[in-house]
Amino acid sequence: MNPGENTFISKGNHFHRYLQYASSLLTNYKGAEPFHLYVKKYFSSNKKHGSRDRKQITALCYNYFRLGFGVSNKVSIEDRLIVAAFLFENTSSAFPDSLRPEWQHEIHRTLTDKLNIVKDVFNVDEIFPFENELSNSIDFSQFNLSFLTQPKLYIRIRFGFHERVIKKLNSAGISFEKMNDNCLAFSNNEKVSNVITIDEEAVIQDYNSQRIGEFFTSYIAHHTSPFSLWDCCAASGGKSILAYDILKNIRLTVSDTRKSILENLRSRFAKAGIKNYHSLVADLSVTPLPDEIKGKQDFILADMPCSGSGTWARTPEQLNFFSKKDINKYAAL
Repeated sequence: MNPGENTFISKGNHFHRYLQYASSLLTNYKGAEPFHLYVKKYFSSNKKHGSRDRKQITALCYNYFRLGFGVSNKVSIEDRLIVAAFLFENTSSAFPDSLRPEWQHEIHRTLTDKLNIVKDVFNVDEIFPFENELSNSIDFSQFNLSFLTQPKLYIRIRFGFHERVIKKLNSAGISFEKMNDNCLAFSNNEKVSNVITIDEEAVIQDYNSQRIGEFFTSYIAHHTSPFSLWDCCAASGGKSILAYDILKNIRLTVSDTRKSILENLRSRFAKAGIKNYHSLVADLSVTPLPDEIKGKQDFILADMPCSGSGTWARTPEQLNFFSKKDINKYAAL
């Protein structure tokens, strides 16, 4: 599948149109913002796409990103999209036989079998090509394979809403895994946000992030409130909401380097019922500590800027825009 070769696409089917739209999106996307925000803006400006169209086009793009650096950059975007569709789809209807007839009949095979079928055009060990930059404790092969698996979706049920959330999920027939009393895990395609009120009844938050709450719970067992907390890399405020829920009586300050992302935080805080807090734009890499921050803080939450590799399975576009020089940049920051 080299540039100049005919791609195996039937001009008359929907999948061909999806490939064209996805290819155009990927060509114009430069990684300046999360892809889910970028594609949301695109669909808002292009009302011609129905719900099925949006779902298919978005899935094609995310599957494309999951290939990382495993396909040669000499391969066209559309051919790369076809490889991704073959690997991650499992129904014939999602992969017309006009694309790659020899692959269409293998669509139901396991991912391991499919990786062997496409090995001439896709090298799984090149998804992340910087093996020497990983610590010895990381299994390089497993690290690469992790990008090919859709991660689970985790929610944290907020205090007072447990019975209501469980009842809503059961009524909707949504299955889940109980990680602890308040943390539930779902397959990523479950439409949980259609059933429960996000940020009011429950917060979407990875399990590891939720475990910060264990520290807060342990701390308040031996100390009295009120507590002061500065979330200095607040982003959209998920950890601040967690702290608010556990610490209760809290003097909360949130900051980030970006005004735009603090707007998202304000929206989430409003849904979560958090009204009394102080927010400011602050970049300590270029300016001194602001006066309003100085003084004793019981807690400083610092989710420091980094490669974000722990989230690449969920946001695979970030892997595609990662370069080796970024490692030194983040270390210095």
